[in-house]
Amino acid sequence: MPHSSMPAVAEILRLRAPLSLPVLRAALKGKRVLLTEDELLSVLTSGGFVEGPPGQWSLAPAAPAVPVVPASAPVPAPMPARFNQASLAARAGVEGDVLLKVLDALVTDHPEVNWGALRDRLESGADVAVSDRTLGLLEEGVRRFEVARLKAEKLAAEERAREAERRRELQQLAESEVAMLRAELDDERRRAHDAALERDRLRQEAEKLKALKEEETASWTATAAGGWMLDLGAPETFGEEKLRQALGQLESALVVLNVPVAGREIEAVVVHPGGVAVIEQYDIPSTAAVVSVPAGGDAELDGRPLEVADPRGEVLASVKVLQKTASLDLAYLPVVSFQGPADAEGEDVLVCLTAEVDLAVDDMLHSQSARVSADDAVALLAKLGVPELPQPPAGF
Repeated sequence: MPHSSMPAVAEILRLRAPLSLPVLRAALKGKRVLLTEDELLSVLTSGGFVEGPPGQWSLAPAAPAVPVVPASAPVPAPMPARFNQASLAARAGVEGDVLLKVLDALVTDHPEVNWGALRDRLESGADVAVSDRTLGLLEEGVRRFEVARLKAEKLAAEERAREAERRRELQQLAESEVAMLRAELDDERRRAHDAALERDRLRQEAEKLKALKEEETASWTATAAGGWMLDLGAPETFGEEKLRQALGQLESALVVLNVPVAGREIEAVVVHPGGVAVIEQYDIPSTAAVVSVPAGGDAELDGRPLEVADPRGEVLASVKVLQKTASLDLAYLPVVSFQGPADAEGEDVLVCLTAEVDLAVDDMLHSQSARVSADDAVALLAKLGVPELPQPPAGF
């Protein structure tokens, strides 16, 4: 058969209609072929033609040849399945956040797989091709994660049980401590009663000392610290005696106790090179708890008002009286002292312990920029109407 007749042969062979042998021979020789109506319909409906508009048929394009794979040829590996974060989490049987934790753990367990890149692409929302081996490692990681989670839950349950036992032990200890505290409170009440008796005894002794003082003529006495002290009245309380002892420790200071000024008595006036301290002292014992001195309002002791409701206002009033009486341009320091501790607000008044009043006053006056000269000190003492100093004040 000539080479040029091959396409015609190929097209004829595509026609799967039952043609007679004479028709096939005529067609192969390129001769006109006369077909019956039945043969024509068989050809058109055999699959070699496609129907177009009504009454028109065209030859269908040849189907691509299917390659024949030899039986010995290797079977290609299946393409990896593609997953996004949600579908991969569903495949692994976990939530999306658990999937990310498993991927983080697999970075250490199987570093041969780039788990970090897989996680980044999943978090970006992309579809990622995941091989069967990677899926197997992922499922293994999920199992290990679940085992670790169950162990952690067991440890947490054990820890909760231990914590409950510790709380029970602490409750028992607290109950024991409450019983001890009640016993200590009873002891403290007994000591408070004894202290009250002691205060009465000391008050009686103070009254005796006051009577003896009144019989003596007031005079200046030199202190061991190099200052001078003048007591215009005998101490009336134990706290006033403690104040006298503390102020005797001041260096280069002139201390006048129980000073009558314009119809009121000031506990102490301290003339110091750094300024003038005006002190009001209150007998609140150290065993009576902490005194609360607010910036405004009444002072309290354990929520109860003091006998002197406003010690801050009392000492500020004393300062005003002294300023008006002296008529000298000096720096005045208002001081309130208690035998016990105090919690004070505001900075206009210095609040301290009676036993430490010398330290507090000395520190505060040394920090003042204003200075008091010897002439100022003598002039102030003259305004107070006290006896003259035996010698000029030293350190001014």
